[in-house]
Amino acid sequence: MYKLKYHKRVVKFINSRNPQEKRRIKDKFIQLMENPYPTNTQIDIKNMINRNGYRLRVGNYRFIYDIVEDELIIYVEYAGNRGDIY
Repeated sequence: MYKLKYHKRVVKFINSRNPQEKRRIKDKFIQLMENPYPTNTQIDIKNMINRNGYRLRVGNYRFIYDIVEDELIIYVEYAGNRGDIY
């Protein structure tokens, strides 16, 4: 199982959400830790086209992350609303 690391702006973004949205985001991250690749059909993950990494969709929110395979770490770099993140 992978470990999650967050950039401080991602932590700030998540903490500014209401409790229901935080719960939904947390549930998606738990599923992400099991399989962080687009082959995971339980959650919406896509490869990024213009940069390295992957995109996780949670409702109207998008999370951009990269995987450090040799350390089994998922580093979540960016978080935001759909129109703001790209």
